[in-house]
This record gives sequence, C-alpha cells and structure tokens, in this order.
Amino acid sequence: MHVWSRSSTLRAMLNQVMITIEGPNFQDVEELELLNLPVEGDPVETKYGTCIVTRADVQPQDDRFAARVTCRLP
Repeated sequence: MHVWSRSSTLRAMLNQVMITIEGPNFQDVEELELLNLPVEGDPVETKYGTCIVTRADVQPQDDRFAARVTCRLP
C-alpha cells in the first residue's frame, strides 16, 4: 500500500514549463514547475524577477513540457 504524502500529491499537480525570457539585449531560458499554465499577460516569477507572459503554447501530452512560454522583462 502506497501512502501519498502532501509533497508527492503537490508534485503530481505541477506542470513542467519551459520559459524563454527576453530582455533588451539578451535571451535566456529557464525550466519552471507551475500549478497553473500561464496565459498572455500573466506575471511569472523567473530568475530575473517578475516577467510578463507574451506567448504561451501548450505542448502535446508526449512532450516533456506542458507548455513553452515566452516572457519579457517589465
């Protein structure tokens, strides 16, 4: 019998997302785990701080990522 812990239940609910962060003179990528998939205009916390989603593409179920998201610095 497997006992589900709170952390394993939460982990099962997270979505793997590939984030492309665009700035004035650079572009970087980051992998994040999010409860909800973002949509255009949503804020998302990245390693550079809060960024604004400019594009969100849901990926096929067999893809490693649930979505590929592009965002910009505010």
